[in-house]
Amino acid sequence: MNHQTLLLVVTFASASILIFILRKVKQTQNSTKLPPGPHPFPIIGNILELGKNPHKALTKLSKIYGPIMTLKLGTITTIVISSPQLAKQVLQENSQIFSNRTVSNAICALDHDKFSVGTLPTLALWKKLRKICATQVFSTKMLDSTKNLRQQKLQELLDYVNEKSNKGEVFDIGEAVFNTVLNSISNTLFSMDLALSTPDEKSQEFKKIIESFMEEAGRPNVSDFFPILRPFDPQGVHVKMANYMKKLCDIFDGIIEERICSRSSKVDSMVYNDVLDSLLNSNNIIGESTSELSHNEMVHLFLVSVAFQILKFHKL
Repeated sequence: MNHQTLLLVVTFASASILIFILRKVKQTQNSTKLPPGPHPFPIIGNILELGKNPHKALTKLSKIYGPIMTLKLGTITTIVISSPQLAKQVLQENSQIFSNRTVSNAICALDHDKFSVGTLPTLALWKKLRKICATQVFSTKMLDSTKNLRQQKLQELLDYVNEKSNKGEVFDIGEAVFNTVLNSISNTLFSMDLALSTPDEKSQEFKKIIESFMEEAGRPNVSDFFPILRPFDPQGVHVKMANYMKKLCDIFDGIIEERICSRSSKVDSMVYNDVLDSLLNSNNIIGESTSELSHNEMVHLFLVSVAFQILKFHKL
């Protein structure tokens, strides 16, 4: 080995060692700025600390490390705040920083994260969707106009329970409540029952898609802990979610198209007091101005509305 080759080898080795040391120093400096937390295992971090009941595990850890702590979930550094007062202070003082959130790989299916008010950054589209939700979807006027409808669906649930009780028949109360919640949502949005008391094939399929959608959305996904694995989708969560989202979007798209055709027809044209009619009244569906929703944006808005309400039901 000549002197030039030896010099190159020594230089490369020295540079590699220097880079390694600098990275370690930087990591140490950064770690000192982070709140305390349990020591992470190599590669997996603190994933095993969460166990089967993450909420209980985090409660125990907060008693050891305080109301704000650091967890390493795979390659993702996560700050956990367990104090309501501290969370309020952090979010109020740093609202712009914390307004964006980490989006799971499942929600990125069909580019849903680019249309959802829950995942978009606070830019023009997010502001437009937020305004529409506040003024037309979840406004006091809209909720008041559908109050009787929600009371009707609740009465139908009570009648169903009384009927089964009087007959001494066994029934699934969870499924009955789920149907009531789903029908309340679908009537508010589309003036129609998507879960029928005597379910047909389409109704059963829709319920199955919704349940599968929520199950996959809440499933722990290794790609969220190790983003480098996202292109490979090891658990197939992204593919499954894309399939469920496509089916739901097709259903909502069909409902929108049917309503548009009904409105354009002078014969048998009905006036609906629902969210879809409200959106169509303020949107020509073709235009792309900043105050209007595109067809695709409207479909994803309905997907968010249904998923959000069903998720609240599952949390109860």
